[in-house]
Amino acid sequence: MNGGGGKKFGGGRVPTGTPSLAWSSVVVVVSLLAGASIVHNIYKPDMTLPPVEAADGVGGSNQKGK
Repeated sequence: MNGGGGKKFGGGRVPTGTPSLAWSSVVVVVSLLAGASIVHNIYKPDMTLPPVEAADGVGGSNQKGK
């Protein structure tokens, strides 16, 4: 036959086992970016930053006159 001598599947490919941590991390990051891209294309949130004056918080410039 094929001269494999007891091999049933795959033509003698060596199984690689579990993927490495680096490859898994790359897959996770790509999946998250793709998901965020899809969600932002559907919902289109307003991601503009507020002006610097409005982002001062409680101790803003309007309380310096007291």
